Amino acid sequence: MIQILAVAGSPVKEGNTEALLKEALHVTSPDPEIQRAIFNLSGLAITGCQHCNWCLRHQTPEKYCVISDGMDSIYPALTRSDVVVLATPVHIGRMSGLMANMIDRLRVFVYGNAHRGKLKDKVGVSLIVAFLRHGGLETTLSILNSTFALFNMIPAGRGGLVLSSLDGKGKATKGIRHMVLEDGFGLSSAKEAVRRGVEIAKIIQAGKKALSISSDIR
Repeated sequence: MIQILAVAGSPVKEGNTEALLKEALHVTSPDPEIQRAIFNLSGLAITGCQHCNWCLRHQTPEKYCVISDGMDSIYPALTRSDVVVLATPVHIGRMSGLMANMIDRLRVFVYGNAHRGKLKDKVGVSLIVAFLRHGGLETTLSILNSTFALFNMIPAGRGGLVLSSLDGKGKATKGIRHMVLEDGFGLSSAKEAVRRGVEIAKIIQAGKKALSISSDIR
């Protein structure tokens, strides 16, 4: 069984980022061995990390962080996950503030006395939405993939880079709510990123199982 945790990091409810994430995850629908948990940050209140260091000594299996907010439901889903899909719009050349807050709160997996290191070997998939072709797609992708690496996760491929304006020219198109769905090439890259993430997760599961069997034999 492969567990996918997917997060849409836009403050816009049912906007382009949420539409992209939903469409990209469709590639996993035919596989009965895949379970999905989707969180839209537009409907969650998540504050940034206070760097209070509470998690260093007081963390428990049930309580990850001293702050109680939208992260309360995300933390256990992250722990169970095999693949983490982060979808964010580009805001001023980088990820959204909501996504940054969520990632900052993952400090509990770096220093926490109960959950330290629990993101290791999970597969990270980056999906990026930008209004402009040169508006920060690659920069944001680099930031997210570097973030995965910092947690000893495994970034999956090139990620999905999708434009939310026609040809990335930064002009609104009347009558079309989700322009990301009009970017065929971008959607293909997003679906391939998710597909590759699942593939890597299956390889990791099989490899760990084989290593365990090998260790028993020795």
